[in-house]
Amino acid sequence: MNDKSIERKKINPGSLHSDDSFILLHTRHAISLFEGRRGSANKAEIYGVARFSGSVGQIYNAAKADDPWADWWLVKIDEQIDRSRTKLNEYRSELDLLYPASKNINITTPESIKPVSKPLEFGTPSYPYRLAYLVVDYDELCSMIRGLVHHGLLPKAKGERYMNLAGRPIRSALQAASGYRYQGVTRNDVVANNPKAQKARTLMGEVPQDIFDLKLRSDFAPVLRQYEEPDDTELEVASG
Repeated sequence: MNDKSIERKKINPGSLHSDDSFILLHTRHAISLFEGRRGSANKAEIYGVARFSGSVGQIYNAAKADDPWADWWLVKIDEQIDRSRTKLNEYRSELDLLYPASKNINITTPESIKPVSKPLEFGTPSYPYRLAYLVVDYDELCSMIRGLVHHGLLPKAKGERYMNLAGRPIRSALQAASGYRYQGVTRNDVVANNPKAQKARTLMGEVPQDIFDLKLRSDFAPVLRQYEEPDDTELEVASG
C-alpha cells in the first residue's frame, strides 16, 4: 500500500446512512396510491411506490450497465413525473381561484387524527423518492378538497371528481416503468445488431439516436459502470 492510498483512506468519510425516512399520509386516496394493489385472477396489478421502486431499480442498474433502452426509460419516467407535477399544480391553482387567500379569513385544512406512516426504504435514488413527494402533494390536495367540501364551499361530487382526476397522472407515473423489458443488452450489442439487440428492439421499439449517443440522459441516471471511479479497495489492489 503506498502513501497516496493511505492518505485517501484517512480523508474519506464512511458512507452516509439513514434509517428513519418516512411518509405521513392523511387521506385514503393518497394511501391507496402509495400502496397500489396486488394483481389477482380478477384484478390487474396497480403499481404503488414500492412496486415502482423495484421496477425502476432494475432499469437503473441496466442503464448503469450501458443498456440504451434503460436510459430511454429513465428519460420517459422523468417526463411523466414532470407531467404529473404540472397537472397537480393546475388542479391546485383551479381550487385556489375559487377561494383566493385572504388575511381576513382563515379556514384550516383538515388533518387525520391518526395519519398513516410508511417507511421510505428504496434501493434506488431519486425516482421513488420523487414519486413519494408527488403522493404527499396529492395527499395535501385531497385534504384541501375535503376541507372545502366539509365547509360547504365545494359540492361533494365535484370534490370527488377533482381527487380522481388529480390521482390519474400519478398513477401514470407509477406505471411508467412497466413497459421496460430487461434483455441484458448494451450499446455494443446494438452496433453489432445481434439477436439480443434485435429482440430488445422488437419488444421496446427503436431507441432515439440522441439517447443512444448519450447526448440525452436523465439528470438522475447512473454513471456508466466503465466510467466509475475505483473505490479504496480497488486502489489498494492496483497499488500492490
